[in-house]
Amino acid sequence: MGKQRLQQKQYQNLSPQQIQFLGLLQIPIVALEKRIEEELEENPALEEEDEEDGLSLKEKSFSNYNSSEFEYQIEDKSESLSEHLNQQLITLGITKEQQFLVQYLINSLDDNGFLNRDLHSISSDLLINNNLDVSEHELSKTVTILQQLEPFGVGAKNLQECLLIQLGILHPEKKLEQKIISDYYKPFSNKNFEHLSRHLEVDLSSIKNAYKTIESLNPIPSDGFSKNATSIAYVYPDFTVSIIDGNLETKLNKSNVKPIKLSKYYQAMLKETKDIETKKFLQEKVEKATWFKGAIKKRNDTLKTVFNAILSIQEAYFISGNEKDLKPLKLADIAQIVNMDISTISRVSNSKYVATHFDTFKLKELFSEAYRKDNGELISTKEIKRKLQEIIEAEDKNNPLSDEKLAELLGGSDYHIARRTVAKYRENLRIQTAKLRREL
Repeated sequence: MGKQRLQQKQYQNLSPQQIQFLGLLQIPIVALEKRIEEELEENPALEEEDEEDGLSLKEKSFSNYNSSEFEYQIEDKSESLSEHLNQQLITLGITKEQQFLVQYLINSLDDNGFLNRDLHSISSDLLINNNLDVSEHELSKTVTILQQLEPFGVGAKNLQECLLIQLGILHPEKKLEQKIISDYYKPFSNKNFEHLSRHLEVDLSSIKNAYKTIESLNPIPSDGFSKNATSIAYVYPDFTVSIIDGNLETKLNKSNVKPIKLSKYYQAMLKETKDIETKKFLQEKVEKATWFKGAIKKRNDTLKTVFNAILSIQEAYFISGNEKDLKPLKLADIAQIVNMDISTISRVSNSKYVATHFDTFKLKELFSEAYRKDNGELISTKEIKRKLQEIIEAEDKNNPLSDEKLAELLGGSDYHIARRTVAKYRENLRIQTAKLRREL
């Protein structure tokens, strides 16, 4: 019979308001705008504050100041791949039925511009959704029409077929390249030059020229096209750091966040009404409005406190913009300084951007692990990654460095890390293995 034990464990149960506040703390400034608008619509006891309410004379003189210098707009005015392809259909002498089928296939393309669905499933969809009985043979002819459109390679089922389509249209005379992709795609992908040379009975110079031709092709047909031609992406930094007279000055940006206040009308109604149900309703709305207004202020105060703590540690980096000045920093370090929970620091740094004189980047990029050099100096692991990238960029591409050799070279700079750590850092930098970095 098993023994019974009585244990006491402490759990922290968060109230609904605490959960809501943590949500406000985590969202970036753009999402905060939307959250405030939703609250203004839902709660009549909360109002948008007049622009000049509560401003001093000096503040009023700047009330019309355009804050757009702190707003970074990334606008992609290019057309979408779908639009580009549909425009070409107008010039083709095809029937309305064929045009419909090609448009259906265009809408079935994935994000890369590939048609990776099998024709049987597309035929079934057409029958179920459009009551059209289209054979796979007819669809195959439609795919051929699609694959003649620019950018060449669109409508391919995978990268291998995409390259073959482009070779057939752009370089029909390149028989060696076509054979490499059609019959030796795996050794080609692995850059096994010797295997290709031996089996195709050509010298390495011919293989090198073949790679040059193939690498000039477009592996992603959708590249350069907007995912949504009408979309505009904005990055609004939550923080701005400026250097004025040699000193760092920080600002918590407000962008288009609406200032809010409690409704005097609803407060007066709450005091005057004698009806119990009305009083209960008004009391609930006013209390909710009061909490929300306070939560926004608490959010801003928390963000300022946490960011100033980060700034105090990374001051040299904010001045120089040089990653060598970036100190190792963990969430726990800031949590200890500001006497807050690590989860709070995580929420503050999540999805927030900071604008500086040298770049605009996510706040979480200021955090990195520490590494102690032989002389006892603590540096950020980002410095090791930067050194690793420098070594790889300078390597002989005919004989790329293995992870073991990279670890050895890093050790020469007092960065003594294991081979598996080198592999992890290399993957973080999106750098391929030595075999795939090899060139002729």
